[in-house]
Amino acid sequence: MTKIDNPAGQTALALGRAIESGACDPRELTRFFLAQAKAGDPAKRVFAHLMEARALAEADGAHARAKVGLRRHPLDGVPISWKDLFDSAGTATSAGTLPLKDRVPHRDAEVLARATRAGLIAMGKTNMTELAFSGLGINPHFGTPANAFDPEVERVPGGSSSGAAVSVARGFCAAAIGTDTGGSVRIPAAWNNLVGLKTTTGRVSLEGVLPLSQSFDTVGPLTKDVRDADALFDVLTGQAPKSLHPADLSQAVFLLPGGIAWEGLDAGIADALNNAIHHLIRAGARIIETALPELDEINALAWSPTQSRLVAEAYANWHEMLETHGESIFPPVLSRVLAGAKLTAGDLTQADQQRRDIAQRYLATTAGVDAVILPSVQITPPPIASLIEGGPDYFKANVSALRNTTMGNQLGLCALTLPVGYDAQGLPVGMMLQAAPHSEKKLLALGFAIETCLK
Repeated sequence: MTKIDNPAGQTALALGRAIESGACDPRELTRFFLAQAKAGDPAKRVFAHLMEARALAEADGAHARAKVGLRRHPLDGVPISWKDLFDSAGTATSAGTLPLKDRVPHRDAEVLARATRAGLIAMGKTNMTELAFSGLGINPHFGTPANAFDPEVERVPGGSSSGAAVSVARGFCAAAIGTDTGGSVRIPAAWNNLVGLKTTTGRVSLEGVLPLSQSFDTVGPLTKDVRDADALFDVLTGQAPKSLHPADLSQAVFLLPGGIAWEGLDAGIADALNNAIHHLIRAGARIIETALPELDEINALAWSPTQSRLVAEAYANWHEMLETHGESIFPPVLSRVLAGAKLTAGDLTQADQQRRDIAQRYLATTAGVDAVILPSVQITPPPIASLIEGGPDYFKANVSALRNTTMGNQLGLCALTLPVGYDAQGLPVGMMLQAAPHSEKKLLALGFAIETCLK
């Protein structure tokens, strides 16, 4: 029998410990979360598909292993959700787009198979921005999950891993797996008061994951705390589980760059971030304030209409489908992808060279610091109703949502967003830490220390 009062309020690792101790039965836990999702998401705006039969069968296996002391991982028996980009054998994987709604793969994506081997329960597939091409999370065809933190006004959840974030924030599962090409883990995590890890490009397998841009696509977790993110990072990368220990903040050095990333913040965001930074200073952390012009440069390059590799690769991946089924595609997504037809090899090659140069200079400038601190998102999540028709307001909000996170993808970094307070409208604010490629473990240790410092 499950002896914990509110499984929805527990972290994934806490649920795993309860299974280990016998205080929680993974079968009952899975049925609890399935019931939560059915009752709380009747219109299926959060989950595109609940994989009930699979989840219950996997829970039976987790129960049998726990009963004889053969659990495979600290998260064995814990239900999590998967973004509708990850192939799942026997269940449709559609990337949130109508032309693919009947696409049913025969095998799991490598990371889903890896998580299943570790004993995690695949509870369902979450809705997302169509083709993962927006930071807002709006999808008029499959459903837009409302942000979990405004009971009065339905606001965008952040994208493209929209359902992933809301599934965790609303207590429908213990954690979620999403993808991040320009901020698609970090934006919805920040706007729904979660931790979101953007992994280094190539660090986690993309086999069986529908692509947007192979040069920038990454896989990462959305979780209730940093220790859960660390545990899931180990699962996704196939590493043996290890306990996460917090970094010593009195020995930590952070760079505070100002410039483009700190411009145009909505009311209350800077206050929440400054309060968090003051806590770090009181804990002994060293804060270096210095300009990072490379951020301004990479921002300009990322949004150049003639030099976007991301748009070029999205076009290469999807233009045939979009040209055939354009009437069934959300217009803002359709227009962004088809803009790739105008890009030239010469301009893209030049952009690649510029990106490498900017990244080298960025890494040289930041070599002596543990992480760069930025606002995760510059704006408060706007109401869904004001953007559902697309148009200029949609594009302005989308660029604002993606501005800060996209820089890390373009520079090839890893990054972590942490909840640090609330803005002037009482909505969550995220603080982002950017670090050098392949330094996820160090970044998670820093995040754990900051999370503890802010409690």
